[in-house]
Amino acid sequence: MRGVFLDTSAVFAMASRGESWHEQSRDTFDRMMRLGRPLVTTELVLAELHALALGRVGPERAADLVERLGASARIEVVAADRTLRDQALVLLRSRPGRRYSLTDATSFVVMRDVGIDTAFTLDADFAAEGFAILPAA
Repeated sequence: MRGVFLDTSAVFAMASRGESWHEQSRDTFDRMMRLGRPLVTTELVLAELHALALGRVGPERAADLVERLGASARIEVVAADRTLRDQALVLLRSRPGRRYSLTDATSFVVMRDVGIDTAFTLDADFAAEGFAILPAA
């Protein structure tokens, strides 16, 4: 069974009842957990998630969310080393018309490197890069 990449937008929506995609994100995440799909993310996604949650739900809940994800035995967190950053920068330079963040470009590189074709995200940039996205709109 292929893995799923966890991106900031859907993880935050799943964890935050006030978000418009909360129900769909929570249901999708629960289904992935029941199916035992391998889950992968990066340190950069965790940092981006913390920054988003910090502004929307405050420091304590932001830290709790990142801590729970980072400590989960079900989620592999890929370290953002120099090689990965350099590969992401090559991707960014190869797409001058796209406004991808470094975090997203790093996510795309990781997904391709480990053979993941599906992202748990609300970010259309993943679809623009040819990945399937969950929850489906």
